[in-house]
Amino acid sequence: MRRRIKSALQTLVPKKSDDDSIHEARKELKKARATLRLLRDALGKKAYKRENTALRDAARPLSAVRDGRVLIDALNSLIEYYGAPARSLHLTKFKQSLSRRRTQSRKKVLGKAGPLRDARKTLRKVRSRSDHWRVGRHGWSVLGPGLKRTYTKGRDAFSRAKSHPDTDTLHEWRKQTKYLWHELQLFESLNATQVQHLADVAHKVEDVLGDDHDLAVLYERALEARESFDKGAAHEALLNLIMRCRAGMQQKALQLGLSLYEETPAVFSQRVEKLWREWRAD
Repeated sequence: MRRRIKSALQTLVPKKSDDDSIHEARKELKKARATLRLLRDALGKKAYKRENTALRDAARPLSAVRDGRVLIDALNSLIEYYGAPARSLHLTKFKQSLSRRRTQSRKKVLGKAGPLRDARKTLRKVRSRSDHWRVGRHGWSVLGPGLKRTYTKGRDAFSRAKSHPDTDTLHEWRKQTKYLWHELQLFESLNATQVQHLADVAHKVEDVLGDDHDLAVLYERALEARESFDKGAAHEALLNLIMRCRAGMQQKALQLGLSLYEETPAVFSQRVEKLWREWRAD
């Protein structure tokens, strides 16, 4: 976790960071928070909550930069996927409105040192405090409950999304699955095909749900930018294309979710524990 924070600090350089470095730092902080979840029982509730909040707050301004770029990419991918019907909608003005919004977001974060300086300050404090963390229990007695808790939250979120697949439930499922994916990556050193397979499936679920969420935000932006469309029919057509594409993505994610979360948390935890103890014995 300390390595992830260090990596984020190295890429978050005020007035020198660009979209790519912001994206990389954001990914590192996601992985750091996933790892922190495994340490929850060792650190204690108070310390865990403090550090998790700090990492979340440090990553928050980075999301605005990421969203601006992703929405333009999502629109271009949608046009490429549907081909001529999408290209005929004359979306130039809408693209321009997205670009202006992206420019404004980038200026708020990258145009001045403040947001990145504050994020770096927060991350340095977390790293400094981590030097003095008192980890009592360790080994599977901590990692096991942490991994099981993440799997349980992801499974519950999947169940809610399956029953009521709206933007909020799908986004929550994505977040929990992303944490599970990053934690399973840590356990891939067990050289267990089963763990690697689950990590791959979790990654696919998170990836599909991420694309779906980007389209959900794009839909909201299109609703707000009605004046960017010369014809009402073009506006409605774009909204319909977005919803059609989202429906396909959601169906794919739910099918993958059945495979990822088919086991009960107890069975899942016991299976990984067995692999862990075999690895330790070697």
